[in-house]
Amino acid sequence: MIPIEGRNSVYESLKDNQVLRVMIAQEVVDMGQLIRKIIDLSGEKGVTIESTTLAELDKISATGHHQGIIAYVKPPKGRPLERILMDAGRNICVLLLDQVQDPHNLGAILRTAESAGIDGVIIPKRGSVNVTPAVHRVSMGGSIYVPILKKNLYSTLKLLREEGIRVIGVDPSGSKEYFSENLVGAIAFVLGGEDEGISTTLLGKCDSIVYIPMLGKLKSLNVSVATAIVLYERVRQKLHQNSHQK
Repeated sequence: MIPIEGRNSVYESLKDNQVLRVMIAQEVVDMGQLIRKIIDLSGEKGVTIESTTLAELDKISATGHHQGIIAYVKPPKGRPLERILMDAGRNICVLLLDQVQDPHNLGAILRTAESAGIDGVIIPKRGSVNVTPAVHRVSMGGSIYVPILKKNLYSTLKLLREEGIRVIGVDPSGSKEYFSENLVGAIAFVLGGEDEGISTTLLGKCDSIVYIPMLGKLKSLNVSVATAIVLYERVRQKLHQNSHQK
């Protein structure tokens, strides 16, 4: 079982039928509408609620920000990349994250990815943060809904390109502003980690590399912020395209 901490994360997991049991501190039972929704939804779905205390949750919390509630969920079922490709069709969009180390960044990326309709997030087998309780909490349910695959990024890029999916790197070394690139259709975005960015080898496998203009003194953005900017440019372009087709 995987622990999930925080009210929003637990609520989203309940909605997706992932929760096996819930622990709620007595001190927060009457505090807020969301707690009441969690209690009611647990009852509807037959999920056991265990009454405990804040002190007890503090002892088992991995994040220190459990908000008086911890749930235990089923391990996510793995979905092969080939299955994701088949299900998503010609409009597939996936993220490949090269060496992202910070759980808060990965959690924020998963939250944005879910909101932007991304079909999967691929992280390397080694050298990347795992999907920890902190990642689950920051993702606010994104980690429940977005398939996360641990794979070799180089072989994955080869497969994606063979399937006709454009590979777009997001990096300060890019030659084109991100909003000048066509981001509609089947795309795999590659983004780099906090320290080194995208490796030179992976950059060499991209069909194009775009950059986010920086008008201040800093040269780059946090990877989760950069991801959000580019993904929502894709959303904007898709909505714009759809409005013209009507």
